[in-house]
Amino acid sequence: MRITLLLFIALAVCSSSSLALSKRDVREIIKEAYPGARITEVEKETYKGERIYEVDFAHDGKKLEAIIDLEGNIIKVDIDD
Repeated sequence: MRITLLLFIALAVCSSSSLALSKRDVREIIKEAYPGARITEVEKETYKGERIYEVDFAHDGKKLEAIIDLEGNIIKVDIDD
């Protein structure tokens, strides 16, 4: 029983890591949230100790920067200096 539980946990951990977002996924998230956005850069970074994607893009004449977690949630969008 204990071995079965450990195998189940190991499988769940491996499965969740294989479902990580790609840069293409991140681009689609931005384009859905900001129709017409022109994306200039997508990079993996660390934010508050967590791995995230940082996206630089232009929308409605503004240069913006978004932080997206690896589950696909937009955490923060600010004007890019």
